[in-house]
Amino acid sequence: MTASRGRVAILTYGSRGDVEPFVALGHELRLAGHPVRIAAPGAFRSFVEGWGLEFVPIPGDPDELGHAFAERAGLSLPRMVASMIRHVLPIAGAALRSVQEAAGGADLIVHSFLMTDAGRTLARQQGVPDVSAQFFPIFVPTATFPAVAAPDLPFGGLYRRSTHVLNTAIFRYGGRLLYRRLRSTSPGLPELARWPFSGPASERPPILFAYSPSLLPPPPDWPPNATVTGYWRLPLPPAWSPPESLDRFLKSGPPPVYFGPGSMRSEAIHRLVPMLIDAAASCGLRVVVGGSAEAIGRDFASDQVIRVEGIPHQWLFPRMRYILHHGGAGTTGSAAAAGIPSSAIAFSADQAFWARRIARLGLGPGAPPAKTVTHADFGRLLEAVLKDSSYEQRARVMGEAIRKENGAGAALAVIEACLGEG
Repeated sequence: MTASRGRVAILTYGSRGDVEPFVALGHELRLAGHPVRIAAPGAFRSFVEGWGLEFVPIPGDPDELGHAFAERAGLSLPRMVASMIRHVLPIAGAALRSVQEAAGGADLIVHSFLMTDAGRTLARQQGVPDVSAQFFPIFVPTATFPAVAAPDLPFGGLYRRSTHVLNTAIFRYGGRLLYRRLRSTSPGLPELARWPFSGPASERPPILFAYSPSLLPPPPDWPPNATVTGYWRLPLPPAWSPPESLDRFLKSGPPPVYFGPGSMRSEAIHRLVPMLIDAAASCGLRVVVGGSAEAIGRDFASDQVIRVEGIPHQWLFPRMRYILHHGGAGTTGSAAAAGIPSSAIAFSADQAFWARRIARLGLGPGAPPAKTVTHADFGRLLEAVLKDSSYEQRARVMGEAIRKENGAGAALAVIEACLGEG
């Protein structure tokens, strides 16, 4: 490790998929000599500290937000923002104190989606640079594709650009209304800084998009402060090995199908899993189900089905025949990097966007959203992958391209340039 350099604070809130990429970035920064402190939900303390990074807990249970997204918000952005406000309001004061502690003494602040205003405000207060980090395209309009949660309608570039402007406005003003309400009961809270992505271009922070340019290239109309870095991926822990039961299962037959809902918590999952298992059995396929027994509904373990939890995707996914997942940004990237055909069954948030992208690139057949998918749909998806070898070929080429990228390294270069250390 090199001599100590600029201290970096990373502020994030959400599920494992909202934290793990920042741990990967923090690991890259630490290897380059930067002390790193991460503020994230308290449940991730051992995970973050296990990679040698400082940790400050943020109160709140992100699983509750995942449940609200899946059950109440669905694919509607206004309902997503309303769910975020309901979730954040009771914990906002304590959460702000946590991120203030995490940012104290930092030479640069990296802030995620839900931390955009807080991170920008703290950076302005401390007189240090800040960097926005996102896992899906947001805050930067384009005419190339519509915003997440917006339908992909054939109305041209003006429509697509307008969906981005609307998305940003809903998030920006909804969050500021929440903060105004919070300040009315806690007048000691600081006034928010100017919205980071308005005003002169020279005053806007860099925005890093932590997904693959092979999967979604940067649009030609994006400004120079926007960089698509590639995914931020952690290596496997040196001492990690799979559970014996999983190892035996995988070695006992041909590659199985994977299904996992990620951090989603929904009654729909309890309906989906048995349908998929039955459809897979009809096609002569075994199944690996990813998730807790509580999330899945019950344990379906048999000689043809195994349930797993906490298995690193970079180890598990390359051993699959086909990957069905919820369409979260990180899981989408892990499936694409594995070079295995995949499809996304979207529940909420940015998942429908990634589901469309997977299908458009021919990495797997298009799947209906979680609330409408049927047994027949599962059968169609499985048969399509088994019969059409082009999915496997395209997925393999995509996986090779993604595995050559160094997303965390590209992000490090941008951050060090902001610190004047590049």
